[in-house]
Amino acid sequence: MKIIDTFVQCLYAFKYAENAVDELERVFDEWSDPAFLDEFFEENKKDIDITIEKAISKVQSEAVYLRKRLLQLANAKPNQLNELFKNLDNNETFSKELSKQKAPNRWLRLYAIKIDENNYVITGGTIKLDSGAIKFNNQYQMKDRPHTKKELDKINKCRDYLKDNGVYDDDSFQEIFF
Repeated sequence: MKIIDTFVQCLYAFKYAENAVDELERVFDEWSDPAFLDEFFEENKKDIDITIEKAISKVQSEAVYLRKRLLQLANAKPNQLNELFKNLDNNETFSKELSKQKAPNRWLRLYAIKIDENNYVITGGTIKLDSGAIKFNNQYQMKDRPHTKKELDKINKCRDYLKDNGVYDDDSFQEIFF
């Protein structure tokens, strides 16, 4: 596992040894791949109330929008990535360094670790479908579905990795990884 720069300023991503690309590129590649999306929606068709073809189209258009939004917010002076990323836990009212974050966009989720107010490291992402999951306090939990649980495990592993390597703010992050 290593951390690399992405196509978005102030946004980094984990790259796992088993993958050819970093996590940001991986999720955008999957979200634009009709074969991947067809397989995903076939496996999860009980969770959608539209045709698989419409679901594929919806994800692809959401991915285009999310990519443009990432670039727009990152290129603002100063960057505004904090407008996109929110606390992973909806019950947390403030965020701190190395907090777990999500960038929700309807069905799509990017997951990241917040390094400081304007720097994030992407740990992964997925399509989040709510129906069919178990509700807790009127909220669906990531641990309830295999594909979202996998992303929850990754974000926890990545946060531990940063802490184990002495990262606690942007200065330590830059010093250790770049």
